[in-house]
Amino acid sequence: MRLHRLEVSAFGPYAGTEVVDFDALGADGLFLLHGDTGAGKTTLLDAVAFALFGEVPGARAEVKRFRCDVADQATATEVALELTVQGHRFRIVRSPEYERPKRRGEGTTKQQAKAALAWIGEPPSGARRTV
Repeated sequence: MRLHRLEVSAFGPYAGTEVVDFDALGADGLFLLHGDTGAGKTTLLDAVAFALFGEVPGARAEVKRFRCDVADQATATEVALELTVQGHRFRIVRSPEYERPKRRGEGTTKQQAKAALAWIGEPPSGARRTV
């Protein structure tokens, strides 16, 4: 499995949309993920796990609170991951369940969790284009 691109929106401490280009980072071989405590390193790893499996590892999975507290209400909480598995490139887009303001009236409503998988390029023979 090779990661190519990660996009997170209103996820963890990231209020806006942030993009990690793993192809650019790994162009010279290995890369190091580093930063101060609380900078969001673990959140990026959690975002990869969430995109792949719909949950995050360890005790953080029990909290089930992925939405950024300071994100704009109009920004959807979403993780998108492009990766190659066994020679096939995919894009996974996943959103957790979270409370959002109602579009009409006052109060909040539950935004249902969503997941989508798409092949980038030609899918294997006999496979559907999207799932």
